[in-house]
Amino acid sequence: MITPGMLGGMSALCLGTADFMGRFSSRAIDHHNAVLGILITSSLLMTGWVIAISGIPSFEELAIWLIVINGLATMGMTLLLYLGLARGPISVVVSIVASHPILVVLFYVLFLDATPSILQWMAIFVTIAGTIIVSCGGDTIINTSIRAKFSSRLITTIFIALGSCFAYAVLVVAGQAASQVHGQVYTLWIGRLAGILFLLAVFGARRCKPSIPFRWWPFLGAQGTLDAGGYLFLFAGSYESGKEIVAVVSATFGVVTILLARFFLREKIMVIQWFGIFLVFTGVAVLGIEKN
Repeated sequence: MITPGMLGGMSALCLGTADFMGRFSSRAIDHHNAVLGILITSSLLMTGWVIAISGIPSFEELAIWLIVINGLATMGMTLLLYLGLARGPISVVVSIVASHPILVVLFYVLFLDATPSILQWMAIFVTIAGTIIVSCGGDTIINTSIRAKFSSRLITTIFIALGSCFAYAVLVVAGQAASQVHGQVYTLWIGRLAGILFLLAVFGARRCKPSIPFRWWPFLGAQGTLDAGGYLFLFAGSYESGKEIVAVVSATFGVVTILLARFFLREKIMVIQWFGIFLVFTGVAVLGIEKN
């Protein structure tokens, strides 16, 4: 039997790998083009799935506002995330974004009468503490000889990551709610199409047109497939009491991204940051396995 925790783990593996790939595509072709590329490739994949297997839904019965919010939040979150990953350091960005279950849990507590246990509240505070440690413990801040040169850049990156974190929480809540009505396939498919429209509007506002070299489409295709797969697993576990579990376990995607950055990019991670990372992912893991 596939549990919400297993679905969250598969989601984390897909999303973590896709986000690591996003560092390369964002730096090579700009994060706007990279996000558009993965939205297009994943939408084509989802369209084929819908036509061949699921069938076209009845649009009259769609809770369109939930899907529109999900699509807008997905586009905004991914833009900010890829911008942050391109700026680096990856360990800071993904740790902040991975703390979004705090906002998800608080939403369910305040508006849907969820009642976290004492252990869950402790996990929330541990996650917050870990996020602060990771954000403030980077080598660029600790090393006072280069503080003046890099501190403002790092602070900007932190705010970008915080914006992505908030948008991530919105897309999870809206996506889970829409999935309960329409299922994860239709929610992801229509949300991606809406995201493309929103992003094209951004291109129009910037008065520039998309420019994606042909040689990058296979890479973006793989990245988009992993990205879509991650959200399919996330939304697949969004039924009944499992939605909180799958959301927080999926948030450990940052472990995958950080480890890939450590082993392939040799990105330096301070000892204090490793401790912060440990706190972040311990917190979300406890939130994922502890039941009320």
